[in-house]
Amino acid sequence: MMDQGIIEAVEAAYGFGFPLDAAAVVLIEVDGLEVAVDDEAERIIRLCRGQGAREVRRAETEQQRALLWKCRKQAFGAIGRLSPSYCTQDGVVPRTKLPEILEFITDAGERHGVRIVNVFHAGDGNIHPILLFDERDEEQIARVFRASDEILGKCIDLGGSVTGEHGIGVEKLEFMERLFTEDDLDVMASVRMAFNPRGSCSPGKMLPTAGACGMEHIERSHPGKQAAS
Repeated sequence: MMDQGIIEAVEAAYGFGFPLDAAAVVLIEVDGLEVAVDDEAERIIRLCRGQGAREVRRAETEQQRALLWKCRKQAFGAIGRLSPSYCTQDGVVPRTKLPEILEFITDAGERHGVRIVNVFHAGDGNIHPILLFDERDEEQIARVFRASDEILGKCIDLGGSVTGEHGIGVEKLEFMERLFTEDDLDVMASVRMAFNPRGSCSPGKMLPTAGACGMEHIERSHPGKQAAS
C-alpha cells in the first residue's frame, strides 16, 4: 500500500498515472495457473469495488505489471523529492489493526510536527512509516526520535512487534524488555552464547544488556544515515 504522500513522490518520479488526490493505492498481486489467476483477479476486483474503491485497474501486460511494482519497489528512491532526509521504521501489527496504527501514525506526526508518509506490506501487517526531516536541524531529529518511539510502542500495544523484517539491531534494544519477559531474554541469550561463546558476533546488538538498556537517544544511530530501521 502507498499513501497519498508516497503517490505524490512516485508520480513525480515515474508518472504511472496514479490519482494524486487518492488517500491511498493498494497493489494486489495473485499468482498461480492462468485460469485460477483470472478467477481470483475478478473476485478481487468485485471485492474492491464492493468496499468503495473508486477505481480498480488491472495490469493487462507484463510491462504494465512491471511498472506497477517499479513504483512500489522504488518508492524510497523517490522520497528525495519530498525531503532531504528520512527515517524509516519497520513495525508490524495484526492486519486487523492496520487502520488503528495508521490513524496513530498520523496523530503522532501531528503531535511532534513531523511529516510522515507510508508505504508498507498490507498483506502481513508490516508497516514502514517514513518520517521526513532535515538532518541539519537537531531539533527536528529529536522530534523524529520521539514520534518513532511512540509508533513502535503502539505496535507493541496492538499485539505486534517493533520489527517485521529488518531486525532489532541497536536502535530497538530498549523495546526488548517490553516485548519479552526476563526469562524469555535469558533463554535467547543462552542460545546465542551456544553459537557465539566469545560474544564476538555483533556484540551489543539484538539482546539488551545492562549498559545497552540505558542508552540515551543521543547515542542511537542518526536517522538520517540509515535507509531503514
